[in-house]
Amino acid sequence: MLNLRQLLSLFTLFVFCQVNSVMADDPLPKLEFRIADDAETQDWKKMELPGSDKTIFVSSEAAVNGGHIEKVSFYKDANGNPSIGISLTDEGAKAMKATTSQNQNKKLAIVLDGKVVSAPVIRSTITNELQISGHFDEDDLLKFFHAIVLRDVN
Repeated sequence: MLNLRQLLSLFTLFVFCQVNSVMADDPLPKLEFRIADDAETQDWKKMELPGSDKTIFVSSEAAVNGGHIEKVSFYKDANGNPSIGISLTDEGAKAMKATTSQNQNKKLAIVLDGKVVSAPVIRSTITNELQISGHFDEDDLLKFFHAIVLRDVN
């Protein structure tokens, strides 16, 4: 049976190897939060919603990106689906607050590597913490992890 020190060492080695693997083989994952709407909007990009044949129109500029993330937690939501808790930096919280307070009832597209992974409707102002729940696969979760650990600032 492994003791706590051995478990921490294995975890550190796993994280180090995964980060090095991404840095060596793949471009850095890009995580962005963009305003989106069902209605066509000039200069916004038409993108597919995951798991459906529906499309949305996504803003050409990100409101918040991976560089605005201070802390992330991975866990299961009440339905047993993977869930991601995100705490934003002060700058990210200001940007998220401004974006969500001005865009009530529009969608906030969560874009990972140029693909929408979720687009919930903004029902209230979001400031420094948010939760993303959905049907993510392990690859999506690993990309989230890398985008946040590697501090995607693009």
